[in-house]
Amino acid sequence: LFSRLSFLSPVFSLQMTKSVTNPEELGGLASQMTNDYGHLALQGRMAAATAEPEEIGFQIRTRVQELGHGCIFLVQKAGALQICPTDSYTKRELIECARAVTEKVSLVLSALQAGNKGTQACITAASAVSGIIADLDTTIMFATAGTLNAENNESFADHR
Repeated sequence: LFSRLSFLSPVFSLQMTKSVTNPEELGGLASQMTNDYGHLALQGRMAAATAEPEEIGFQIRTRVQELGHGCIFLVQKAGALQICPTDSYTKRELIECARAVTEKVSLVLSALQAGNKGTQACITAASAVSGIIADLDTTIMFATAGTLNAENNESFADHR
């Protein structure tokens, strides 16, 4: 899902904005955005369905829909600029739509990250446990080799 948002990153909006001076490029960019948004919407629906708690799923669904509306406006403005490439008002509107889409992408990302907190906590905990296990394995290896100083005359094998 995160990879699908890359097409709407600030770089993509910058491409769309720069195309104001080259309106013939807008058709290809709009087509790419439409296809990628379709995939994003499908994956967003699955992410929303599996998100816990339900309100996070609702946020994901709502923000993906709002992003879709922003993409629609952006494609419409791109088409209008292709029809009349010298219209400065349409150029400004296209730039504003590109900015709005960028903002909506960040809102979708924040909703996805909010739904990902539990997963991230599990990854962090698993990493910490792996570190502890590695430390214990290292200590066992040194104790078995007899390189650790014993406080009394007991051997490691007695405690193992």
